[in-house]
Amino acid sequence: MSRRRLDLGPEIQRSFTYEKLSEFTLPGALVLLEGGVVGVIAAKVYDVEPFTLALISAAPMFANLSSLLWSKLASGRRKVPSMTVIQIVVMLCILAVAVSPINEMGAFILVSSMIFSRICVAGLTTLRSVVWSLNYARHNRAKATSQIQMINSLVTVAISSVIGPFLDAFPSSLGLLYGCGALLGIVGIGFFSKVKVQGEAEQLIAEKQRHVEGEKKLGFMEILRKDKRFARYQLSMFGAGFGNMLMEAPLIFLITREMQASYTTSLMLVMVVPMVMSLVSLPLWAVYLDRVHVAQFRARQSVLWVIAQLLTFVGAMLGSITWLYVGRFIMGITRGGGTLAWQLGHNDFAPANQLAQYMGVHVTLTGLRGAIAPFIGIFLYSGWSGIEWSGIGAWIFALAAAVSGLAGWGFNRLYQSMKKEGALDI
Repeated sequence: MSRRRLDLGPEIQRSFTYEKLSEFTLPGALVLLEGGVVGVIAAKVYDVEPFTLALISAAPMFANLSSLLWSKLASGRRKVPSMTVIQIVVMLCILAVAVSPINEMGAFILVSSMIFSRICVAGLTTLRSVVWSLNYARHNRAKATSQIQMINSLVTVAISSVIGPFLDAFPSSLGLLYGCGALLGIVGIGFFSKVKVQGEAEQLIAEKQRHVEGEKKLGFMEILRKDKRFARYQLSMFGAGFGNMLMEAPLIFLITREMQASYTTSLMLVMVVPMVMSLVSLPLWAVYLDRVHVAQFRARQSVLWVIAQLLTFVGAMLGSITWLYVGRFIMGITRGGGTLAWQLGHNDFAPANQLAQYMGVHVTLTGLRGAIAPFIGIFLYSGWSGIEWSGIGAWIFALAAAVSGLAGWGFNRLYQSMKKEGALDI
């Protein structure tokens, strides 16, 4: 993490410090309900069906369908207190898993808690984009948020690295694991509650005024109709996200069931290696994103998505853990930039008074693709006994690479057209 102090002003610097302190603690709880961790636990502890793995992979994405609702619920309300309440609800989900039995009911509680918590996290993501947009200026926003994301990644990597060996050694200690995670998360909530938002009073007045004047009716389709460039960006984002979501459930099934990998190896491939490389690459991506428009950023980043997915295809075809590690290594590097661009990309299109609405559209479209892509992925991978079709197996990863390649082409066309029109001012 960069040690260079950003020029944020004393009040924002103080809030920035509290945000970073919360990231040293809160992700230690949230990681326990991440799709990768829950997917591995569900597959190895509860022996769930492939459809359930697809549901787990889809949950973080289709939960984003609630984003526009969160945006409306939080309109005119202070963002940090609202987020604090949501964070407390997530801790209750984690505690529910901690006290659940190891049987079918326990599996139901695990998956249900994970889905409900992802709906809450969608609200946190939507509201936090407003906090970041108000607190950090465009020229250093990516640098500031990358520091926060790096801490998040570091803690997530540390905790997920411990989960595998812990469960290999003590497979019956899920309750203890989730109970400790909830306690750590409560500490993080205390830190985050102290964050102050610059200019929030004016922002709340503007949000309430839009409500009075009826501007709240500028919704999903209105934004896409009026902002053609943003619509094109979202079309390519849909393809890029769809390609990545196709492969996650098949990957978990491949590693945990077909290769019979241990908890440690499974979590290393699904969570740890991608997160480590995301952490390492984040500062470089942040510098680049601060300098270029997100359309250009995504066009070039898409090349790495394709390479990572093709390497995963090779690993699946050969049944090679080594090649899967190489693919996930590249995937992690790419994901470092993807995390930043996903959080901040809409700011390069949205008017200042419509940041939450644009983020709401972006997150909702993420939810739409997440509601279908993992199920299509697992269906294409493993087939369906009802129609006596065994699926395409490892070729699902090649298909994901093809979809990502088309998305990258779309981003590049958008970038070239905006460059030609002189519309790349950031």
